[in-house]
Amino acid sequence: MQKRVLVLDDEPGILMSFKEMLQSETVLVDTAASVKSAEALLLLNDYSAVILDVRLGGSLREGGMKVLRFLKEQRPGTGAIVATGFGNPESMQEAFVLGAAFYFQKPVSINTLQNALRSLGV
Repeated sequence: MQKRVLVLDDEPGILMSFKEMLQSETVLVDTAASVKSAEALLLLNDYSAVILDVRLGGSLREGGMKVLRFLKEQRPGTGAIVATGFGNPESMQEAFVLGAAFYFQKPVSINTLQNALRSLGV
């Protein structure tokens, strides 16, 4: 059975490279560049995991933490991985409180993401 992963980031290059490197015969990767599109995809599809950026469009308030909160309310069994270029101890703590399984500072290697996904059953 194919697993499904959602990647949320506002940088097209990140979305493209994560999709290219993570997608396989057993893993289907969807991408979203905004909170609104991520929330719509989360309502439509059953994801095994979500990889999300904290900061979208320069905003900390309307970024990945909002989607992480939405994810855990709507799909509490879905694993969450935060990958951010703007990490700090406060956002790390918030991510873990909201239910993230992993928190990585960008740049994060594909091997690290693959290992995190594997530990989430993907």
